[in-house]
Amino acid sequence: MVKDKINQGFTLVELMVTLAVAAIILAIAAPSFSQMIRDHRLITTANDFMGTMQLARSEAIRRGIQVTMLPITNGDWSSGWNVFTDWDADESLGDVGAVCAENQDCFLSQQNALDSVTSVAAGNTGSGFRFMPTGEILSTLGFPNGNITFCSTGSNERIITVNQSGSSRISIGNVCP
Repeated sequence: MVKDKINQGFTLVELMVTLAVAAIILAIAAPSFSQMIRDHRLITTANDFMGTMQLARSEAIRRGIQVTMLPITNGDWSSGWNVFTDWDADESLGDVGAVCAENQDCFLSQQNALDSVTSVAAGNTGSGFRFMPTGEILSTLGFPNGNITFCSTGSNERIITVNQSGSSRISIGNVCP
């Protein structure tokens, strides 16, 4: 009876061929992986923005007061945004406190500045949104529809369209430059 030869592992040549094939596959996959990450960040940013708008609208309805959503830097949504109750309807952060009490403005949500690869084109909604207790938007900024476009190089635009009633939707636009 002949004993089978026991496998001692890989030879150096087999290991080198395997590593070369793995390196080629990795070189092909890496660029598409980084694009996938950029696409995901863009989608997440647009979804966060729309979620914040929905929060502002629902809080205005729930509390029965005006809730305002403004960019941190006037007209520049990429600097981040604030959502706060606006009892006196002055649309100012000057009197906004940390504690929510009756007849006192308070922060409901704050978003930090976006990453440097994501840009925001506010179109006709640059100065912000004011949600009334009915959920409608109080604004004369080009409604019936206002658009905010989020863009990242090589990704498809994400366009948030909001109408006078305060409802919003996301659509996919052209490839960003």
